Amino acid sequence: MKKLLLATVFATVAAGSAVAADMRPAYKAGPVAVPRCASFGGWYAGVNIGYGYYDHKFNDRDRLGGAIDDDLASGTDVATKSGVNGGVQAGYNYQTGCTVFGVEADWSWTGLRASFVNLDGDQTAGGLPTDSVTVSSKLDWFGTARVRSGVVVDNLLLYATGGFAFANFKRSATFFNDNVPPDIGILNSDRTRFGWAAGVGTEWAFAPNWSLKSEVLYMRFEKDDATFIGTGTGVGNLGVPYRMEMQDQVVVSRIGVNYRFGGQ
Repeated sequence: MKKLLLATVFATVAAGSAVAADMRPAYKAGPVAVPRCASFGGWYAGVNIGYGYYDHKFNDRDRLGGAIDDDLASGTDVATKSGVNGGVQAGYNYQTGCTVFGVEADWSWTGLRASFVNLDGDQTAGGLPTDSVTVSSKLDWFGTARVRSGVVVDNLLLYATGGFAFANFKRSATFFNDNVPPDIGILNSDRTRFGWAAGVGTEWAFAPNWSLKSEVLYMRFEKDDATFIGTGTGVGNLGVPYRMEMQDQVVVSRIGVNYRFGGQ
């Protein structure tokens, strides 16, 4: 009886082991799927075109306008204009997996111009010009040098960017006194100003080595100071310096195409 019982137990254990061995492959984990994404690594260059919004703030700090007429003593005015821009860009991307780190530099021409006129509200005989302050600022060109960082989803790179900005501004401020004879004081400047840039963008790899990009950048530039020396003939007191302060910011939305030179 004992022999029969031992034989039964042995047979049961052996059968269970065999069944477990047969079932074991069914529980093996399959290969881990490796995400695939487009390559953006390496050197690249391209062109872009877009639309910009230019905000110019002018501050007559020492009230030169007020010295001409009390009604011109507002001190601060803002003008916002929009226009097209276009240029070139080049850079380098380092890609590890689906993560991209890179640097990019660009230069763009633009015709953005902001201007405004302040009048004293009076009407002279015969409709002649009244006391006024006329301010104009033109943004001729701008450039940036930035870092970029983002992730690639399938064929689309999503990135954030930020860095250094520079631009050329041509400015003019005209102070008019309707004396008889009239007096005019003009302050002109042509300067390159520096600042910072930040933005976000996307880039779509639509063909080997080719991609389309869209980007929004915000740029803010350092304050620009200029001094007008009073003429003593109706536009400020003779020899007295009158300080002007300008502040500029630009928002650019643009699209472009890039060509990538080889792999990462």
